[in-house]
Amino acid sequence: MVSKIFYVIITVLFYLFAKKVSRKKPGLLFSPIILTPVMLIILLLIMHIPYKEYANGTLPLNELLDVVTVAFALPLYQNWSFLVKNWRVIVCSLVAGSLVAVVYGILCTYLLSMGKDYMLSIIPRIVTIPIAVSLSESIGGTPAITVLFSMLTCFVGVFIGPSIIKYFSIKHPLSIGMVYGLGAQALGTAKAFKIGEKEGTTSSVSFILTAILTVIWALILTPFIHTLNV
Repeated sequence: MVSKIFYVIITVLFYLFAKKVSRKKPGLLFSPIILTPVMLIILLLIMHIPYKEYANGTLPLNELLDVVTVAFALPLYQNWSFLVKNWRVIVCSLVAGSLVAVVYGILCTYLLSMGKDYMLSIIPRIVTIPIAVSLSESIGGTPAITVLFSMLTCFVGVFIGPSIIKYFSIKHPLSIGMVYGLGAQALGTAKAFKIGEKEGTTSSVSFILTAILTVIWALILTPFIHTLNV
């Protein structure tokens, strides 16, 4: 029991420290989402702590991911009229965007001859991790690989999102929200809320609908993947 409390406390402390460092040294390498895992990995190696033991100890933090996901329902209610007004644009954009993302991931793993396991595991990478893990298991993928690619997708989406928005002079809150919601899931949604409430709300809808659409694409494409000779 003491060890579990220790793992939770040290994880939170490392994150707070990483945020403090990030304020003084902004940039990718000193971002909390990069610096915190690095510090934790070093700690586990030095103290010879098995990852499974640490993962079990920090299970309460993982459970909070589901709570955070549900909490996004509040801004949806507050900006419902804005979403209803633009529902056609949102749905059509996410249908096309999610399909391209899924097919592109499958195509890349196929061309690199990474095998069916990677092809199936990479399909759910564009949805939030709790859903991605469940989807990966249900279609025969490897959850660990899915989590890795899902996290990489989040990191890349968060850090190249501002550059894309600036380069293409994207100013509409609807467009900005979908960039972060589809490209970086919950992490991108948190960043979108820092820009504005409408951006954050659109991002919330985007990553929720993307999860639903990805399940549909997975069900359609998984039988096809199993027929491939890779």
